[in-house]
Amino acid sequence: MDSVLKQLLEGPMRREMTIGRIDAEKRTVELAFSSDVSLERWKGVAEKLDHSPGACDLSRLNNRASLLFNHDEDELLGVVESASIDADGMGRAVVRFSKSEDAEEAWQDVQDGILTKVSVGYRILEVKLTEESESGPDVYTVTSWQPYEISLVTIPADDSCGVGRTLTVGQPNQNSMSEHNAPTPAQPAPAVAPVEPRINIEAERKIARESELQRVRDIHEAGKAYGFEEIAQRAIVEGKSLDETRQLFLEENKKRNHKVLDASSPIGLSDKEVRNFSFVKLLRSLSDPSDSGARKEAAFELEACGAAAEKIQHRAVKGTIIPMDVLTQTLGGSRGVSSDVMAQVAAMSGQRGTNTISIASGAGYTGTGGNTVATQLLASSFIDVLRNKTVLLQLGTELGGLVGNIDIPRKTTKTSGYWIGEDGNATKDDFDFGLVSLRPKTCANMGEITRKMLMHSSLSVEALLRADLAAGLALEIDRAGFYGNGTANAPTGLANIAGINTQNFATANAPTFAELVNMETLTAIGNADVENMAYIASPGFRGYAKQTKKFNGSTDSMTIWEPGNTVNGYQTQITNQITVGDVFFGNFSDVLVGLFGGLEITVDPYTGSQSGRIRVVSMQDVDVQLRRAVSLTYGKKTS
Repeated sequence: MDSVLKQLLEGPMRREMTIGRIDAEKRTVELAFSSDVSLERWKGVAEKLDHSPGACDLSRLNNRASLLFNHDEDELLGVVESASIDADGMGRAVVRFSKSEDAEEAWQDVQDGILTKVSVGYRILEVKLTEESESGPDVYTVTSWQPYEISLVTIPADDSCGVGRTLTVGQPNQNSMSEHNAPTPAQPAPAVAPVEPRINIEAERKIARESELQRVRDIHEAGKAYGFEEIAQRAIVEGKSLDETRQLFLEENKKRNHKVLDASSPIGLSDKEVRNFSFVKLLRSLSDPSDSGARKEAAFELEACGAAAEKIQHRAVKGTIIPMDVLTQTLGGSRGVSSDVMAQVAAMSGQRGTNTISIASGAGYTGTGGNTVATQLLASSFIDVLRNKTVLLQLGTELGGLVGNIDIPRKTTKTSGYWIGEDGNATKDDFDFGLVSLRPKTCANMGEITRKMLMHSSLSVEALLRADLAAGLALEIDRAGFYGNGTANAPTGLANIAGINTQNFATANAPTFAELVNMETLTAIGNADVENMAYIASPGFRGYAKQTKKFNGSTDSMTIWEPGNTVNGYQTQITNQITVGDVFFGNFSDVLVGLFGGLEITVDPYTGSQSGRIRVVSMQDVDVQLRRAVSLTYGKKTS
């Protein structure tokens, strides 16, 4: 904002008019307090009050505002009864005089035609340059303003032309203007001429140009930083401010996130179609494209995979995309299926418990165990297998079925509170928003299966295929999620994220209980502590913690490892993915694991053809990000 606008916005502003109709019985006066006439404030600079609907906020005047003498808050004469902006571009009010001694004296002077001038005090809320002139003054239109008091005044600065500065004793720094009707005999023009500030119009215009250039630079840089260059360019053309442009960025980001498909049915498969989808049939047809029978048998699977491939927007698809519907849903119940089938499939999928796999109800199953052939195939969800094999997917926040680049807004600075007096203004705090960006990075795994295995359509083979496809991907996703260096197309792991809390262990592979508790303290200092926090460490940590007392010299049996597999009262996960001696702690729900599109499978029937094997390469697009670095603490020996 240039200096002229700044001067207009600073301080209480005033305009003066003459008194109108008097009602002696009610002790009221009808008066005009403002008009939409342009008034020259300084040489070459004129101000115009917008009197269109909504421009003037009359709430303070209509809330029984004060009638003062010469804008002195200690000289109360009465109260404003009502105020309005009329269609003729005039602001009018009805004021009522008090019966106090000072007010009685002013009331008599008004009736005698001695006090005839009225001034209104107002605040400028918004102003803009609306007219530039080489020969006359530049006009600044006040598009939003709020009057807050009305005063009777004695001496306008220049009654002959109606423009000037009200002379107020003891208030030399307050900007004020006069606007009045033709002078009356009761109030002659003063002899003292106002002192007008000197303004260099060219200098002001230079400041305005520099301000505009800075606005363009700031918006351009913000658009480049956030990836919204087109929106930034449009905002520059439309004259948007940097704050307004940031709001456009957030709105566009919201629109983009709305495009993320629901992971439960991204291509709209029904429950029955999901149950009937067979990895075995699909791989059998892909291993021998010339086998018309196999392709016919897998017609549904091929069609579903084709539909899923059409939704991949962020890269070219080389293999076959498995729909997210199939990867994430686990449907049906176990009624009518032998316990032998359930136990074998659960065992081969590498999971525990009765909820590991769901089998569609109904007949169609013969025999028991691995020879069972189903008319409706259903094995455990690929994503469920992936989740059970990765600690980050268990504790973190999984975002499945993502399409393209995803940006999640986060506030990077906080606002502050202030104590203010009556009629004071809160200090403006700028706060910035950043983005947590998820970008698809491809994790690949290669394995081999035999052709004879593909000849079977049993539940156990189906489950085994899904588990094997998930196993290699899960291990690498977990490893990169903790220790990825952000290069070679890998994510940046938690250990390498800037700003994460760190705890130095004095002894390698042997953190003390106090050091582990301090990891909790560091997380709490960042206001990131929540109920469901956890420790993650390597298997060696568990053995050490079970044999080490919390406090040296203690005679009790309290060890660092507590009943219920907890440490310091928090759940503790053990995985070989963690480097020996390292410990992670914090709110892992702030860890975002994004799974993009479906699983991509490429079948190579040629490389291992001599041994009767088929090579299968599986690829999953994934990224790992941390919403707030202070949510986690990374402990290790650093020196």
